[in-house]
Amino acid sequence: MPELYEFEITGTIGPLIRSCLSGFDTVAETHLTVLTGTATGPADLRRVLDHLDAHGTPALDIRISNHDEPGNRNGAD
Repeated sequence: MPELYEFEITGTIGPLIRSCLSGFDTVAETHLTVLTGTATGPADLRRVLDHLDAHGTPALDIRISNHDEPGNRNGAD
């Protein structure tokens, strides 16, 4: 199962760049944008990072989390 990634980007991401990042949700905050989505593997993750770098919006922070459903703590009810 793909892992869930969260990237913090300085500034805001415009509609053109967002359109190239299908599968990622964006949330604009005061001085940064948070992208949240999945990558199917290392090559897909590299593609996203390279795309952000090429547009002058490198990731400041990258977080990886389990792709469990909300409220599901390691399969426990």
